[in-house]
Amino acid sequence: MPWKNGGGTTLELAVEPPDGSLATGFRWRLSSAEVASSGPFSAFPGLERWLWLLDGPGFDIDFGARGRTNLHVPLVPLRFLGEWPADATLLDGPSVDLNLMVDPEVYRVAAETLRLETSQTLVPGGATTLLFVAQGTVAVPALGLHLGRRHLLRLEGESQALPLAPGLGGASVIRIDLHLI
Repeated sequence: MPWKNGGGTTLELAVEPPDGSLATGFRWRLSSAEVASSGPFSAFPGLERWLWLLDGPGFDIDFGARGRTNLHVPLVPLRFLGEWPADATLLDGPSVDLNLMVDPEVYRVAAETLRLETSQTLVPGGATTLLFVAQGTVAVPALGLHLGRRHLLRLEGESQALPLAPGLGGASVIRIDLHLI
C-alpha cells in the first residue's frame, strides 16, 4: 500500500482492528517498507512508532528540534512519536525496515530481539504477541508451523509456553508484546 505521504510503499503485515486503515484509524499496525530514497517520514500524530532496520546500510533521521539519530544497526529498535517531524537520509543505498505504530492510550509495547542459537521456550505476554522472523527460520512444533524469513506469527491472549527451534545457523526473531492499558 502507498505511504501516507506518497513517498513509497509498505507491506502491511498485521493491523488491529483487522479492518483498520490509514483512513479509518487503527490501534496498532505492523508493516515493512523498502526505503529507496531520502525524504520525510509520514506524520502520524497521536501514535508511538518503533522502527527496526532489517536490511541495507540504514539511514540517518533528523527530528528537527528533537535532534538527530541513526538507524544503521540491524534489529535494534528506535522509538519515537508519530507527530515528530522526521526526515531520513539514506546512508549508502536502499534499506528495508520494520515499522510498528501503536496508540499509546490503548497499548504499552514491550519489544526485544531474540537471537536463537538453540531451542528456546517463549511465554507469550500481553493481549497480543507478535513474532517476526528477521533472519533464519524457526520451527514452532506445538503449532505445527515452520516460519521462514520475514514470516510473522500473531498470538492472541496466549499464556502457554511455546517452544521455538531455530533452523540451521540460528535465527533472529523480533518479539513484540502489546499490553492493553
